[in-house]
Amino acid sequence: MIYRIVNSFFMGLAFVSLLDFLYFIGIKLNYFNVYGINEYFNILFIDNQNFYMLIIAAFVVGYLLLYSGFSKIFMRLYLLCIVVSALSLYEPVGKYFAQKEFMLENQSFQVGHKKFQGDLLYQGRDFTYIYRKDLAKTVKISNHDVINTTP
Repeated sequence: MIYRIVNSFFMGLAFVSLLDFLYFIGIKLNYFNVYGINEYFNILFIDNQNFYMLIIAAFVVGYLLLYSGFSKIFMRLYLLCIVVSALSLYEPVGKYFAQKEFMLENQSFQVGHKKFQGDLLYQGRDFTYIYRKDLAKTVKISNHDVINTTP
């Protein structure tokens, strides 16, 4: 019994990690690289991962694919999930997914006494990335220096 639980978890973790990896690679290529957001991939992946859901999904997916009586059906469903995750590698889809997850449009910011408008692209551990339409470029500002004044 313990062998099945451990095996389900580790195999499920491998299966679920493949889906996550495809999704985050698509976001990195089609959103972060396009806007010039220079965040290390591993930090991006770790900071935006829900580990509780990952653990639960690993157990469920591992068990369903290895030990369920309907494992062939779940394998087909899993292959469909791979295709959906791989869609993020297609530029419009990957950019759309990332914009829904990270972007806040038309925000007001303040750095010192300077106020300006922009789109919040990503707020990381140390830096905030803002797309300034008036400058037509992405600005990288330390989290300690910028204040989002949008209510």
